[in-house]
Amino acid sequence: MLLNYNFSIQYVNTKDFGQADALSRLISSHTSEPEDRVIAAIDTEITAEIMDNCNHLPVSFEAIQTATSDDPILTQVINYTRSGCWPKIDRNSPLFYYYNRRESLSTINGCLLTSSRIVIPKLLQRRVLYSLHKAHPGQTRMKMLARSYVYWPTLDSDIERLVKNCTTCAKAAKNPVKAELSSWPKATLPWTRVHADSAGPLDGIYYLVVVDAYSKWPEILQMNTISTSATIKAMRRIFAQFGNPQIL
Repeated sequence: MLLNYNFSIQYVNTKDFGQADALSRLISSHTSEPEDRVIAAIDTEITAEIMDNCNHLPVSFEAIQTATSDDPILTQVINYTRSGCWPKIDRNSPLFYYYNRRESLSTINGCLLTSSRIVIPKLLQRRVLYSLHKAHPGQTRMKMLARSYVYWPTLDSDIERLVKNCTTCAKAAKNPVKAELSSWPKATLPWTRVHADSAGPLDGIYYLVVVDAYSKWPEILQMNTISTSATIKAMRRIFAQFGNPQIL
């Protein structure tokens, strides 16, 4: 964009143009905030966001705190997350789901988070699940809604099972409409109904194929192009010879 302009550079002494250095010099008097204060501010923002997310749930933040402290699995996960030291976890262990997510785990006020989603303890999962399903949004939309706020290892499979067994969801599901196939009625006279299509290109040449439904007689015209105007012109040539059909 700047290539459209011609620039000339001219030296100006700082004494004559001190404003250019004003901003760069002002920063020297700025003192950075203490690290603890910055961390505390970030922690406050995260807490406010999590509390806001809990407003969309049928359980309070305090209820999640209490249930989390009573959940032996989540208690272990929180201890590992706070220490930053995870032992080797067996694939069959219920801790393995959290081990795979250990880089995204954090804790806040006794609750476990994965990214910005709050981990729901086992005791409250059923209540949260049925709240998400209250409006019968369907499997896909229900998963999208759940993934915005909450997490537990079997969340997706629990949603699939609930929707699959819900009669209301089954009735509301869109069944594919079966298109009934039907053939054209049999033509009773020559040239009453004709069918047309384009073929090619074959060696750079197109062909207009017109077939009489009664006699199956084909008319084939070589075409340089299959544009609308060229096709209409070719059709008129055929109809001038055989007459206008009733159905095209």
